[in-house]
Amino acid sequence: MAGRLVAQSRHQLEPLFVDPFGEAELVVCSQNLDNYGLYNDTKIRNRKISFPEDYEAKEAALLRRFVKNKCDVIALQEIIAKDIETGKKVLKQLARGLKVRTNRIFDIRVAPSNDKMIRVGYLVARDRASIAGTLSYARVELPKLTPDEKQRDFSRGPYEIQLHVKPKGDSYPKTVVLVTFHFKSKRGGKGDPARLEYETYRMEMAEALRRVVEGRHSAAFTVGEKILVVLGDRNSHFDSASARILEGRLTLAHFQKGGVCRLSKRGVPLCQSGAQVAARLFSVLTRDPQLRSVPGTIKYRGVYSWIDDILMPAESLRFARVEPNKEGDYDSGVDFSYEKASDHALVWVRLNW
Repeated sequence: MAGRLVAQSRHQLEPLFVDPFGEAELVVCSQNLDNYGLYNDTKIRNRKISFPEDYEAKEAALLRRFVKNKCDVIALQEIIAKDIETGKKVLKQLARGLKVRTNRIFDIRVAPSNDKMIRVGYLVARDRASIAGTLSYARVELPKLTPDEKQRDFSRGPYEIQLHVKPKGDSYPKTVVLVTFHFKSKRGGKGDPARLEYETYRMEMAEALRRVVEGRHSAAFTVGEKILVVLGDRNSHFDSASARILEGRLTLAHFQKGGVCRLSKRGVPLCQSGAQVAARLFSVLTRDPQLRSVPGTIKYRGVYSWIDDILMPAESLRFARVEPNKEGDYDSGVDFSYEKASDHALVWVRLNW
């Protein structure tokens, strides 16, 4: 069971770990909720959505995960809600549960969505950060892999939140920008004309998302005064074409007519030598040495995949390091505990300055 892998999170791997920076300024978590919503909503129940047999146990398990990992801000995917107001009710329920367990107040934000029932959102601890603004990418048109295909949008729409993080001790306030995403899943893959379980659709979403964050937050890719974190559910493995495009190691142009790459039957890029370029976003999970023994963030039909991820530009990575001068070792983790919470693990990174 996935839950057995909890021993492979950093908490268990480094029981005597002492943070040389002092206490982290912000603990950033991401969790696919696995169809969490208001289960007494008959309009939702009439749809083909899988619900847990024990709703209260699921909710309690989610809350235990959040509390255990001391999450200050939680990017959430797969909120089941027919509109934003319903989504707010869903997250208020989680916020109430967190207040009972931690005495902390969490502000909520829920995104518009191109999906009628699934959306993303955030829980933000008021004692750690104030919300300066939000922006939905749901209306961003996707670039096309082939010129004759129909214009497409994000399946749900990435959602940006700007946070003013409060200082701790002798520290100072800092702006942190999070962008959470939830790409198209492989479900219903038989309907994909490309017969790649919608990987080409995810490739277009990855290209659009990377372009938008590079354009909107260009300073985060140069001077690093503002911390940028891109996190969520990619719905493809870390070696897929969409993962490489999101990182910036490849672009959609590499796969277009006359390009130097093609796709394997599994959606993995097969490119000519020297095709890949320097990445623009870097995973603090798959690149972390303590997490190399973790096979993924979800197990489906006996196979693990790294579909949940946390990525940052190079200039922001120093704020996620375990030690100031130790490049490539990040204060991050994967938590499968309380397996009734979700079929996805919770992923986290601690930011410090």
